[in-house]
Amino acid sequence: MTTGMRREAVTWPSRLRAVLVAVALAATVATALAACTSEEGRPGGGGTAATAPAVRGSDPPAAQPDPGMTFIEAAPRCTTRRPLTGPGRVPLDAVFPGAESSALSDPKETVPGPEAADRTRCPGELPAAPRCEGLVPWTGLLPDAFVPASGARRLVEGYLLTMPKQAGNQAPPESSAGTKVVTFSLVDLVAGDPAGLFDYLDVAFAACAKARPSTVAGVRALVGTVRSEYGAGTAEVVLLRRGTHLVWASLDGSGWKQGEQQRAVAALVARLL
Repeated sequence: MTTGMRREAVTWPSRLRAVLVAVALAATVATALAACTSEEGRPGGGGTAATAPAVRGSDPPAAQPDPGMTFIEAAPRCTTRRPLTGPGRVPLDAVFPGAESSALSDPKETVPGPEAADRTRCPGELPAAPRCEGLVPWTGLLPDAFVPASGARRLVEGYLLTMPKQAGNQAPPESSAGTKVVTFSLVDLVAGDPAGLFDYLDVAFAACAKARPSTVAGVRALVGTVRSEYGAGTAEVVLLRRGTHLVWASLDGSGWKQGEQQRAVAALVARLL
């Protein structure tokens, strides 16, 4: 009996020490965890707080640019297309009075854009020689390229068409007998014509249309012929100049009667120059 009691006396203190050690260890771990939690949640905390979102995955890091991607610079604004602010509109009945069936364009003007003066961003020059395989004025340039190349202050393009009423929709204008078409362009140039458009057009009309000097409605002109686009064999082309203003036009189709082309050109002079 005495021996058993002594064994118990030895055993319980050992167990008690083990329990106390475990409790102390748990308290230490809890304190450490509380400190970590408090550090993460404290605004402006140390390095742990700064890296915690990345560890938790709630706030992914910002995407970095792909080093393999190529930066594309915005296209220069060399020209602007806008509604007319000056001459350029030609009424249909001024050219084709009493037309039965007709169509006409709603002309706009192309002018230099905000960056046109920067010749490094908006270069351009007229061809060295006329490109007679194309259409008048034989530069091969679309309006956005023609304006900086020619030094034009303004470019207006338009067309007017009429065809006999009986043609209806049975055939396109280019194959309908009696069709008459006027296409025209108006260019306003700066004084002195530094790009040399006057000289270029003189050469182009002579080379591509066998044009000869003339006077139309009191205006100096070059008049020639080219292949017809509307089944008429040939079409008349005319270049008109007054001061810094230029007009070129093509009069095509098989429906023209005696004197009608001269009257159409006179209407262009009155409305455009």
